[in-house]
Amino acid sequence: MQPYPRTWVDIDLPAMAHNLGLVKQAIGPSVQISLVVKADAYGHGLVPVTRYALRHGADWAAVATVQEGIALRDAGVESPIMVLSPILEIEAEQAVFYRLDTLFEDLRTARALSDAGQSVGVPARAHLKVDTGLHRFGCSPEEALALCQAVDGLPGLRLVGVAQHFADSSRNDEYTRLQEERWLALLRELREAGLSFEHVHASNSAGSVRYPESRGTLVRVGILGYGIDPVGLLGGQARPVMRWTARVTALREVRAGEPVGYCLTFRSSRPSRIATLGVGYGDGYPRTLSNRGYVELHGQRAPVVGLVCMDQTMVDVTDIPEAKIGDEALLLGGSVRAEDLAVASDTNSHEIVTRLMSRVSRRYHYNP
Repeated sequence: MQPYPRTWVDIDLPAMAHNLGLVKQAIGPSVQISLVVKADAYGHGLVPVTRYALRHGADWAAVATVQEGIALRDAGVESPIMVLSPILEIEAEQAVFYRLDTLFEDLRTARALSDAGQSVGVPARAHLKVDTGLHRFGCSPEEALALCQAVDGLPGLRLVGVAQHFADSSRNDEYTRLQEERWLALLRELREAGLSFEHVHASNSAGSVRYPESRGTLVRVGILGYGIDPVGLLGGQARPVMRWTARVTALREVRAGEPVGYCLTFRSSRPSRIATLGVGYGDGYPRTLSNRGYVELHGQRAPVVGLVCMDQTMVDVTDIPEAKIGDEALLLGGSVRAEDLAVASDTNSHEIVTRLMSRVSRRYHYNP
């Protein structure tokens, strides 16, 4: 019996270790790596990916929510865990109880963390988030010093870090340099005021490689750790961690001029052979790839035709006569790159992999 009959992904964990090693070479031995494992580790699987990464190159795990951090603690992860998104006051006690480092932008949240630290009996570990230009989360640079001074003496709270986030460090050098200038000026101001931090972090994947002055004590590596490198940060050496496969579940001959799929969005220009794959947007395959995407079958490209359905997708295999029911079609991996599917879908590579649904089985490959 085939253990993965319809659609599944293979997760190459040694490839992740390879990618983290490349990042380490770029940033040097003194800077720590926090692997961003939010959104189910970018669709790769929160717990297995985090456990492996922390043994093979990562020093921290970074999540988006307190709930993700709790899931890792419940799975036995003991390494430092950082919550990147704003937390609500009602989440403060859980964050402290589960020993999660949290980011904050105002005195209200800091006081909630202080109260939680006193209640739990363990100091809250807090990082001030500064907004240098992304305008999503964080205090202004002008507010940062006063906020640090107000928070530094709160009982039940340790101000252990200061952080910021780049808006477009992979492509927009001018704006990134502006953010970097604001950031470095602020760090000088904080140092001159006598403040010091265990952790100073500013860089995402692109920032960690392209802007060495902003690396600080640790970098937050996301998409690059998963081997997706849209702008060639690692010189083509990154190895994709995810490989997504679906089987051919049906085949049919279609006359020239016949429609294929819902809403009749595709009509064959020639007598065609259409294969149906056992995957659809209910599995996370983007509906935006309708009539735009492609899969790899028998080493050849087969274009997606018609609208992607919830559970099935049709591809044109007229030029692949050997295609048969049960064959494996590669949705992602090999010549099918997340970067290219992102362009075809008018999105980013992050969304391509994070949208995988839970009914798509994951098969993990470890070092022998």
